[in-house]
Amino acid sequence: MTHATTASRRRPAVLLPAALLLMAGAGALVARQAPEGGAPATPALVHQRQPEPGLITGGVPETSTVWEALARSGVRLVIDLRADQEVGADELAAIAAAGLRREVVTVTGEAELDLPTARALDALLDAAEGSPTAIVCSSGNRVGALLAVEGFWLDGLSAEAALERGLAAGMTRLEPSVRQLLGLPPAPPPPAD
Repeated sequence: MTHATTASRRRPAVLLPAALLLMAGAGALVARQAPEGGAPATPALVHQRQPEPGLITGGVPETSTVWEALARSGVRLVIDLRADQEVGADELAAIAAAGLRREVVTVTGEAELDLPTARALDALLDAAEGSPTAIVCSSGNRVGALLAVEGFWLDGLSAEAALERGLAAGMTRLEPSVRQLLGLPPAPPPPAD
């Protein structure tokens, strides 16, 4: 960690404008780089999140342009949690036309939030070796739930950290089931108005 020295009172007056210029330049660089390696500048997915660097999560909208937008953002692998009947032939063709590789780890509900499914996701994430990856379902809920249990069972996250990972990735309705799998108490009820 770097610490500032207090050699003179004039130094901060000179350093502040320099630091602001440096941050502005870095911000412009990040803005230019975002479409190539991170999340698309304009969200392509429903409830799109980026819970971790290089990982985009969310639901698939009813438009074929989502796949082109993800490919333009640098994504090459799509891990799809939807069952076969949730994906049409036109969508499969659009995924292929965008140059994306699609891997399926089916999660239709809480029954598939198990160790074998978590291992399947973990293996795909390991194989991606940090390259930009999208994990999708219909809304992002199943994605967040599976990432939570995968983090707890296989990545060594604490129950609380795994829950936060799942929420950050889009988990909603499956939170009670995930809390139970993680050994956490039920969420407190919302405050009364």
